[in-house]
Amino acid sequence: MRPKMANRPQARRSLGQNFLAHQGVCESIIRLSGFNCGDTVIELGPGLGALTRTLAPRVKRVMGIELDRRLIEYVEANEGFGRNVEIRNQDMLDVSYGGISRELGTRLRIIGNLPYNISSQILFKLVDERDFVDFAVLMFQKEVADRLLSVPGTKDYGVLPVIVGYCADISRLLNIPPGLFRPKPKVVSTVVKIRFRPPGLQALDFAFFSLLVKAAFGKRRKKLSNALKGLACIDEGLIYDALSACGIKESLRAEELAVDDFVCIANRLCETARVNVL
Repeated sequence: MRPKMANRPQARRSLGQNFLAHQGVCESIIRLSGFNCGDTVIELGPGLGALTRTLAPRVKRVMGIELDRRLIEYVEANEGFGRNVEIRNQDMLDVSYGGISRELGTRLRIIGNLPYNISSQILFKLVDERDFVDFAVLMFQKEVADRLLSVPGTKDYGVLPVIVGYCADISRLLNIPPGLFRPKPKVVSTVVKIRFRPPGLQALDFAFFSLLVKAAFGKRRKKLSNALKGLACIDEGLIYDALSACGIKESLRAEELAVDDFVCIANRLCETARVNVL
């Protein structure tokens, strides 16, 4: 017997909570995600457990990371999550995914209906800990997903697709209309699969590569040579030399460069300017 809707905790706007409330879409998400019966899956923000209850019978184990203690207590007081589900009362931004990976003895497979106000932070955290993550199936505001999936030369292309695209392949699984959530958000949501892989061109210093990308898009309407001036106190002449060595025209803007172009520039500057941002 399901818990009565009237007794359920109210979503907290401060935590960005919007609970999935449609069994059919939960089934579609799990079917498209690609989990296997022997998987241990990390669920970020299980909430009231709509995805959890659909996922648990199909995998070996589910480990949920839930910040809101009210939700954990409510589900435990009613029907629970199932014998193969463990919920940890933690903030998904503070969790060590490397620590969980070492605990489980395997790279992680992750799923989550993320609070939209921290979705970019979660992405960058997963990128930082990418060596411990196999893939992640995550729900975003459609606008964020569109940016994540954008390509060079488009208005949405920016820091997010470059840094995530450096080490991952990204695919759209499905869009979800607002009416399938409680409370109903004002935007369409999109489920995206992010499969981590070795980069095409390895950055000598990933932290500097990230800094360079952010600097380039921080002044995205300027020519790249101008946008990068003052970056980590690097001499302007070295910037021109790096662009020339990578075969990149000085007149191009950040939105016209592919991921490997940014890596090439960063690596060249690391070599010639002896950059150290750590």
